[in-house]
Amino acid sequence: MARMLVVEVESQQGQQWVRRLRNQGHTVVLADGPTEAKARVRESCFDVIVLGSTGFGSAAAGADPDLLAWLRRELPEVAVMLAGVGELGGALLEEAVSLASSESGMSPQAQTLPDRVTDRQTPSCTLHATAAFSAIIGQSRPMRDLLRLVARVAETDSTTLVTGETGTGKELVGRAIHQASRRRDRVFCALNSASFPETLLESELFGHRRGAFTGASVNKKGLFEHADQGTVFLDEVAEMPLSMQAKLLRFLQTGEVRPVGGESPRYVDVRLVTATNKDLEEEVRAGRFREDLYYRLAVIPIHLPPLRDRPEDVELLARTFLKRFAARMGKPVETIDPEALNVLREYHWPGNVRQLENTIESGVALCQGNVLRSDDFPIRLRERRAEIVESSDTLQSLETLERTHILRTLERVGGNRKRAAEILRISTTTLWRRLKEFGMEHTVLPAGRA
Repeated sequence: MARMLVVEVESQQGQQWVRRLRNQGHTVVLADGPTEAKARVRESCFDVIVLGSTGFGSAAAGADPDLLAWLRRELPEVAVMLAGVGELGGALLEEAVSLASSESGMSPQAQTLPDRVTDRQTPSCTLHATAAFSAIIGQSRPMRDLLRLVARVAETDSTTLVTGETGTGKELVGRAIHQASRRRDRVFCALNSASFPETLLESELFGHRRGAFTGASVNKKGLFEHADQGTVFLDEVAEMPLSMQAKLLRFLQTGEVRPVGGESPRYVDVRLVTATNKDLEEEVRAGRFREDLYYRLAVIPIHLPPLRDRPEDVELLARTFLKRFAARMGKPVETIDPEALNVLREYHWPGNVRQLENTIESGVALCQGNVLRSDDFPIRLRERRAEIVESSDTLQSLETLERTHILRTLERVGGNRKRAAEILRISTTTLWRRLKEFGMEHTVLPAGRA
């Protein structure tokens, strides 16, 4: 089911739409015009936005003719629909909303619908990109910005470089680009460049002819030829040997595939998406990566933020993984204990989303009840939580010692702040500020002595 925003300037008509859509099981928020709609969009996430049939395009009705354009610009990944007029419009809207929500099994907060349904596209058209984006989970600002960029990139055929730390989901982005593009009905192939020695990597990408090398007993198509008209995703491209980099550059320049041991080239149409967890500019400076290839690959760069930079997504990801693994293992684990959530939020996640996913899988496997607890997590997470608590206690202890020392010094000098500051070797301003922080600025010894 979808989380929906209905924008309708006529209250009675708006309530009708809300009832109709809630009866289908959707979560519906009503806005009475463009101003409130923009406010709602800024404070929450929606899968579908419905512009009511009454008043839009009519200045007399108080509608903002720029609202649709604003929504397309600000939320390109969200389906925007015109409700239409009468029963036909209602039927088409219900069909489109049903399709949008049924194509994704993710939670409403995680769901994104990049294809727009507008007055120029009937609501019954297929929302191809729904499934593509449903695998990328997040509602933080960095993730919303990322999804907007991916939605725009998918509309092009430009070579794209996806960067980010290990475990951030670079291949998911590559798949989303493919599935939201015009190539969605063609082949998507993924290959880790670091998984093959140089001779085999060339064969994997470009194919080989029988007898080209020992063990080549039959002709074999390479990845690029197999994915003609589709998309190839090359991960860990920074690990590619320099000689293979030259061959990849030639392919990007010419579109020409020449199998190992073959003489006749073939031309293919492949959209290339590459990924790395390294800084390719640094690799270029170090002489480990070709500068000309770097510029060919980074026509459109996309950077995935690490999980530590979007802590507000941790709980959403954890609950999504919990539901997935509980169902897969047939276990009755339904929720996460508040203390366990604190452990997850405070951990630094060097392995990013993949590490969090593995942590929840392990926790569900070990959980003996219906609530996931911190004791079900690996010990390194619990130790990190203990370190944070201990550090907090230490800071509190130091503050207590400082407060006691200042108070005793003031007592020794009869409340004379200037003299106390000299003994403490701080300025009177600093002393006053510390007293204020301790809530002691009005409780220090005899008046007229400070």
